[in-house]
Amino acid sequence: MWHRHREAILIAVILIGIGSVCVGLRMKYARRPLVAQGEAVWRLTYEINFPNLKEGRIYIALPDNAPQRRIFRESFSHQGIWMDILRSKRTLGREAVIVPVVGYQQGQFVAEFEIHLKPDQTSKSPVQKIKLTAEEIDHYLHDEASVQLNSPAVLDVLNRLKNAKTTKAQLLGFIFDYCTENILHGGENRPSDATGTLQRGAGTTLGQARAMIALCRSAKIPARLVAGFSLETSTNARPHYWVEAFSKNTWRAYDVENGYSGTLPMTFLPIRRDGIQIVRASGDLEYQAKFSIRRILPNPALIGLPVDRFWSIADLTRLPLSMQEILGLLLLLPLGALITAIFRNVIGLRTFGTFTPCLIALGFVKADWRTGVVVFVVVLSVGIFARLLLSKLKLLMVARLGMIVTLVVLCMISAVSILDYLGLTPSASAVLLPVVILTMMIERFNITAEEDGHLQALKILAGTLVVAICCFFVFGVGGLGRLVLTFPEIQLFITAALLLLGRYSGYRLTELWRFRDIVRSS
Repeated sequence: MWHRHREAILIAVILIGIGSVCVGLRMKYARRPLVAQGEAVWRLTYEINFPNLKEGRIYIALPDNAPQRRIFRESFSHQGIWMDILRSKRTLGREAVIVPVVGYQQGQFVAEFEIHLKPDQTSKSPVQKIKLTAEEIDHYLHDEASVQLNSPAVLDVLNRLKNAKTTKAQLLGFIFDYCTENILHGGENRPSDATGTLQRGAGTTLGQARAMIALCRSAKIPARLVAGFSLETSTNARPHYWVEAFSKNTWRAYDVENGYSGTLPMTFLPIRRDGIQIVRASGDLEYQAKFSIRRILPNPALIGLPVDRFWSIADLTRLPLSMQEILGLLLLLPLGALITAIFRNVIGLRTFGTFTPCLIALGFVKADWRTGVVVFVVVLSVGIFARLLLSKLKLLMVARLGMIVTLVVLCMISAVSILDYLGLTPSASAVLLPVVILTMMIERFNITAEEDGHLQALKILAGTLVVAICCFFVFGVGGLGRLVLTFPEIQLFITAALLLLGRYSGYRLTELWRFRDIVRSS
C-alpha cells in the first residue's frame, strides 16, 4: 500500500516539477522587449450608458483581427442588459446585440480591447482576389439619401473626369485625386452629404467620404463607407470615416481627408463597414456613448510567442478570439473535475457523474445566470414530470430518452418565443448547453430513483447542484479563463492534485458527521 502511495506522490512531484519549469520558461521568455520596433499596443474602450431602458435593441460594432493587428484581449461588462456577439458576412465584422432586461431602469455596457499592431511581414504576397455577387454589386451601387448618385453636382464632376478611353481603375484614381485636391476638410458646420460637399467644395470627414462614394457608384464602381478610429491617445475619441472601393477584384481603402490611397496605415482601425454608426439603436432606446483610446505597455505574457517560431504552438493566445473563448472554457473542465473530486472524495457528496456539475456551471457562466436558472427549472421540471408519465408505458431507454428530449425542446422553443415576444431574447448559448446537459441528468435521476428510491435520487441531485454552484463561482473569477489559456501548464498541477486525491482513502467529512456518536464515545 505504501509502495503505491509512494509512486503516486513521485508522479505528482514530477508533474509539478515539469509544470513549474514550463511556467518558468514562459515567464522568462516574457521578459523580452514588450514590443518590437514599429509595433505598438493600444487599448480601445467603449462606455455606453442607457439612462432609460425601454423596449428595443442596440447594435454595437466591434473591432476584429486583421493581418497587421491582433486583439489579444477583450473584456465585456454589462448591467441591466443581455448581450450576444454575432458576425456579419457582408460587412466582415463583429457586432454586439444588446437587449434590455425587464426590471432594470438603467443599463451600462463597457468593453475594452487591447490591440497589438504589428507590421505585416507578408505584405509582398499577392492580394487575395474576391468576387462580388450580383446582389452585393447592386447593394454597393445603390442610391442613398446622403449619397445622391444622380444629383447634378455628382454627374457634372464625373463627366469632367472620364472620357471614352478611361478605364475604371484609372477613373477611380481620378476620382480620388479630385476629392483630395478640390474638397477641403471643415468642421461640424460643413456639409456631410455628397451633393452639399461637392457643391461647396468643403465638407466634414463624412462628407468627403460620401462625395467619393457617390462619384464611384455613379461610375459603376462598387464603393462602401467605413467607420472606425485612428489609434491615437484620446479620452473622447471620435469615429473617423474613409472609403473602400472595389477595383481589380479586391477592396482598396481611400482616405480623402489624409490623402491615403490604396492602403491605410495600420493605426487605422475599421469598426463598421457599410455604415456610419458605431452604435445604432432600434425602437425608443436612448444611449450615451463614449470612446477612449490610449497606448499601453501590456503584460508581455499576453502578447504571446513569435508566430514564426516552432514553439509558438504552445501559445494559445495567438489563436482567434472566438477560438480562445471556447478553449478557455474547455481548460476549465479539469478544474471543475478537481472541485468535484474534492467534494466526492473528501467531503463525501455524491453527484450525477464527474463532469455534470462543472458542465452545468459552464453553461451558466456562458449564459446570463437568470436565463440559466429559468432553463434549469423548466428542463428539470418538464423532464422529471415527463419521465414519471412515461414510466407507465414501459419503454426502452433510448425511446424514452428521445421522447423526454422532444418534450424539453418543445417547451424550450416555446419559452424562447415568449421571451422574444417580450423583447427578452436569450442567446443560443444560454439554451443549448444547459438543455443537453440537464436532459442527460434527468435520465440519471430517474434511473437512480428506480434503483435506490426518490429520496436518494434527490440527495444526489442536491449534491450535484451544490458542486455546480461552487464551480460556477470559481469559474466566474475574473481573468481565470485567460490565466489557464495563457499558462496551459496549470493543467499539470491540476493533474497532480487529482492524482493525490485519487489515492485518498481516509474518512469523508459526511461519514464523520454520520458516525459522530461513535466518534464521541471512542
